[in-house]
Amino acid sequence: MPHIWIEYSGNLALDTRALMRAVQGAAVGDGSLFPLAGARTRALRVDDCLIVDGHPDNAFVHVVLRIGHGRTDAQKAAMGERVFLALNTALAPHLAMRPLGISMQIEEADPVLNYKHNNYRHYLAQRAEAASAALAQPPRTVVGVALNTRQSLDALGDAVNAPPYKAAPRAPVLYIKPANTYARDGDTVTLPADVQEVQVGACLGVVFARRASRVSQADALDYVAGYRVVADLCVPHDSYFRPALKQQCRDGFCPIGDTLAPVSPAINPDALDIEVLVDGVVRQRASTADLFRPVARLIADVTEFMSFDAGDILLVGTPHDAPRVRAGQRYDIRIAQVGTLGNTLAAT
Repeated sequence: MPHIWIEYSGNLALDTRALMRAVQGAAVGDGSLFPLAGARTRALRVDDCLIVDGHPDNAFVHVVLRIGHGRTDAQKAAMGERVFLALNTALAPHLAMRPLGISMQIEEADPVLNYKHNNYRHYLAQRAEAASAALAQPPRTVVGVALNTRQSLDALGDAVNAPPYKAAPRAPVLYIKPANTYARDGDTVTLPADVQEVQVGACLGVVFARRASRVSQADALDYVAGYRVVADLCVPHDSYFRPALKQQCRDGFCPIGDTLAPVSPAINPDALDIEVLVDGVVRQRASTADLFRPVARLIADVTEFMSFDAGDILLVGTPHDAPRVRAGQRYDIRIAQVGTLGNTLAAT
């Protein structure tokens, strides 16, 4: 336990997956009181109901939260307040638009007449072990996304309507950072003889926890283990719609931060501040709030036609007008709530 039933009137257009995640996440919390293996949450639509005066606009959401016995009154009260807050937060847009009743009750299971049997813990442990092993290794695949900030698209102006494409991209513009590009925080990145400077694209790297294929936007973050700071280094170029392999795939051109910031309700991947410093001076400030495709939608759009495995990384997009750095200089990237990454550039 907890076992959670969410009943709602059929006149509500709810994102039930998101609502179930919010309520269950609040109930389980850090797992110290209620293990994830015991959680069961279901949403039940009720079409036949009479609410208050019977007006067709009236709606309701009622949650029954059944828990095992043995928790103190203080523990139960704290959990109830936490879950009810999450419930009200998730339903706030509906409450602002229509008559809506939100209620919740907590039931305690009988200490004797309570039977259960499952093997969830075994499989959770197996999945966690497999994910940990994958996350400890270099990624199998790192995929980048071009033109995924509003500023990048705006900067193109009428060029997006020029041949051969004659329109703004309707799907994510992807490129690959192959294994030869991988480097670590603190490594010295040696520039090839024909490269005088590079653009430092400060990227949020989305690290997958398990195989993700054709996932929905609502479920997308369930497939994410956490986030890393990634430096997407690139030789300056003007090619946006075609893969710029020579400019993006040089050795060491994808340093990846060592710190993995786990997925958490406290981290909103679509509202993270980014700073790039060159030789200690701030050269760029940006935010993932500028993303054209937010993280969950991006994951859904990309996994529609390709799969990611545990440990793979999706770069959500570099801020427009990335700083340029030459040999002998050092850059540092800071992404709030995620971590830092820094490298020095050297000549061949």
